[in-house]
Amino acid sequence: MTRLLTIAVVACLGMAVFAQSALASHSRIQVAKINQGGNPSDQFAFHPTFTWTDMGPGLSPASFADFSLAGGQTSQSFDVACNTNTQLWDCNGDYSNVTLQVAELAKPGYTLTDITCRSTKSTDVNNAFSAGAPTTSSPVKPASEVSVNLAAGTVNLNMSYNEWAICWFTNTATPATASGTPGSSGQTAPSPQIQVSPEMARPGSAKLTGPHGCPDTNAVAATVSGKRIVKVTFYVDNKKVKTLTKPNKSGKWALSVNMRKIAYGSHRVTAKVEFAKSTGTKAKTLRLSFSRCGANNVRPQFTG
Repeated sequence: MTRLLTIAVVACLGMAVFAQSALASHSRIQVAKINQGGNPSDQFAFHPTFTWTDMGPGLSPASFADFSLAGGQTSQSFDVACNTNTQLWDCNGDYSNVTLQVAELAKPGYTLTDITCRSTKSTDVNNAFSAGAPTTSSPVKPASEVSVNLAAGTVNLNMSYNEWAICWFTNTATPATASGTPGSSGQTAPSPQIQVSPEMARPGSAKLTGPHGCPDTNAVAATVSGKRIVKVTFYVDNKKVKTLTKPNKSGKWALSVNMRKIAYGSHRVTAKVEFAKSTGTKAKTLRLSFSRCGANNVRPQFTG
């Protein structure tokens, strides 16, 4: 009789363990850490709160311990109960009062700036998490399934059957205090005064030089020189022929003209010069005129 009772107790315990284990495979949650601008070895502490009720006689939620992560690390997998109904499973009908929350403890010297959760979902009720672990290119969980509180450092999740979610917590390092250690106690160091260099504050300038009168050479060039120039557009007789976004001749902006390929008579070169925005200098339009002297006419052509 005693032996039979022992077997029965062992069988009941085995069923309880199996039931809890089966429940644990319904949803999966992980946490990943992103550290922006801080010491890569800094650790960030997390407190998971995963609870549910109505699990059946003798069953209780598994205990999930606090953990810490450095930038680039991902936590262990937490297998928990689902709490969102789908065609695969009636989660609310089987488990009530489900809480799926992860909290990051405040870290001196850092500000929690973002929590983004992405997930994959298996559509096979008998093949848990067959879709694999989420990546940074996986779909972001809808806002209706995620509640983020950056000030409190928490995220609450609604999870469906066979869904696997990873939440990326991003912390950004804050400026150092007077002691030189981010987040340490003491008076905050004054903000550094931004010094504008004379070069950055200097206005732009431009000058156009080139042929005049009747040049007696076969090739001439219209050249723009100056400071803080970012773009020059050349026009010949009101027709745009060339745009430069960097100097093309010994630090200058040049347009070459083949005198043998332009019409006889008077011609005008116009250069529209644009300057770096930091100079506060408005665009300038510079002009010069010259002529090809002779009796024959040929169709104008320009080369750069």
